[in-house]
Amino acid sequence: MTRAPFTIRNGREDDLPYLNAYAFAEGMDSLPSAEAVRVAVNDEDVPVGFLRIRRGDDGVAHVNPVVTCATWRGWGVGRALVEEALERFGELRLVARGESIPFYRALGFQELGWDDIASPIASECDGCEMYGECQPLPMGRRLP
Repeated sequence: MTRAPFTIRNGREDDLPYLNAYAFAEGMDSLPSAEAVRVAVNDEDVPVGFLRIRRGDDGVAHVNPVVTCATWRGWGVGRALVEEALERFGELRLVARGESIPFYRALGFQELGWDDIASPIASECDGCEMYGECQPLPMGRRLP
């Protein structure tokens, strides 16, 4: 079996310049800290993607967001980050941007109602000027 060209570790504060640049390139806000962030890093320990988990009031883990560096797309970075988080938490919920819906469906995520998404995360879509372009969809997956 071929080893993936990246590994996953906990995020660190010194990763934030990379992570925030990747988030900015996707039109997202910067991360306030590296807390609850898992980072995929190349062999030189440079971040190539990340996933942040936020917990809802009910304790369910919400992916908010998962981002892969553009030059690393197609290497399985996003998939590995999501699958690792699913193994760690057993259930994940998220709001998928329209263009990412096929990615999450391929990972077994299914549509949820907006009431199933933690209100601080769902409210990020309320009044967003990109709502029509983004076409967000609440999704989730639970391991059997």
